[in-house]
Amino acid sequence: MTPQDIAALTAVAALVKQIGAWPMITLFVLNTAGPWIALWWFTRITEKRHAAVVSMYSDNVVLVEKHEHLAAEGERRESALADLIRLNTQSQTALLTWLQGRTRCVDLKGTCLPAAPPAQNVGGQQ
Repeated sequence: MTPQDIAALTAVAALVKQIGAWPMITLFVLNTAGPWIALWWFTRITEKRHAAVVSMYSDNVVLVEKHEHLAAEGERRESALADLIRLNTQSQTALLTWLQGRTRCVDLKGTCLPAAPPAQNVGGQQ
């Protein structure tokens, strides 16, 4: 060893003696194990984020299934409503035809008035 190397080692030994061994050991351990600890920490964070993404995906699948169920139920309701409207229109048309064809007795003396003339453009039909 050269005298310069011996002087440098003596200076480092004096520095360690002044500071103490524990801070130097701590710095050495952090320098060696610190990257591994950081890698473990970031991997754990990434795993949590991935679990959250998987959970969100599962929730979205459930949401889509419920939406499909509601859409099918809505189509059934629309079909039932269309049938109800058709039945109501037929009933109203039959009632109007019956009312137009009957003899009306509205005179207080008991004399019957002639039947009403047929209505034009009933139910939007010509």
